[in-house]
Amino acid sequence: MKNIYKLLFTLIIAGIFIYSCVDKEDGFGSITTKPDPTATYYVQFLNASKTMETGVTEAGALVDATSSIAVSLMGMPQATAITVNLTPDASNTLTSTMFTLSASSITIPAGSTSGSVNFSTVTSKMPVGQTLKFALNLSAGEHNSPSTAGTKLTYNVKRIDFCPLANGAGSLVGSWTGKDADYSSSLIKTVLKGTDLTVSGMNVGFMNDFWGEEITSGGSFTMTVKGNGTVDIPRQYIFTTIYKGALSDYEIAGSGKWENCGSKPKLTITYDVYYVGEAKGLAAQYASYLNNIPYLTAIITLN
Repeated sequence: MKNIYKLLFTLIIAGIFIYSCVDKEDGFGSITTKPDPTATYYVQFLNASKTMETGVTEAGALVDATSSIAVSLMGMPQATAITVNLTPDASNTLTSTMFTLSASSITIPAGSTSGSVNFSTVTSKMPVGQTLKFALNLSAGEHNSPSTAGTKLTYNVKRIDFCPLANGAGSLVGSWTGKDADYSSSLIKTVLKGTDLTVSGMNVGFMNDFWGEEITSGGSFTMTVKGNGTVDIPRQYIFTTIYKGALSDYEIAGSGKWENCGSKPKLTITYDVYYVGEAKGLAAQYASYLNNIPYLTAIITLN
């Protein structure tokens, strides 16, 4: 008798479980395999606001700003494809010659909830250093999102303030004036060495005045000029000084940038000078005497 009760109880529980599963499966199926064709849905932009900037390679070539422009379906996937038209807004300051779109409309395939096209700047056609507006309007008829924030895309796009050197490092050859480690300098000169520059006259004011040592020999180093607007000074010998009859050799290391969009090229270099083999340079060791700045800076302009 007990076994019969156990069997009946098991069958009842199993029946409830099966009924529950069937009920859930039917409900899910009715939604996914038989969607209501009259159900309301909307489409809107995804990530409708961005700030973008173009780039430049180490060799000096311009790099376009790119983005995927996507729209999303808010509601159940549809049984047929949805076409969303894209129209540039009248407020655009990024003109039609300054960008490309891979298509003028986006298709959301049947059964899917999103679609996209590709956007890219034509950087060479853009003005240097200006932020321009790129805006698109979305049109899906009655299925437009009720929010205007969802139907209008706005990108702020800037071509970086970068003007290539016409002759590579050769465009930076000559005499330079400005400030070097907070000392006025008209001694800095550069000459071409292959594709690099030999720089002479840097750190003279700092070494003679602040450090109190006279430079007896040397005084030049090699600086690498890169096409992307940067310079590099690998650690190397710069000069020999004398103090109370004793000679000391020094090394230099640093980095910086060149600018070529003004009337004259400009260099901004941060660096330090080191006793040979020491890990910390003079500025780093004595930063408390230098406004707590652990490096030296040269800001100079080509004459």
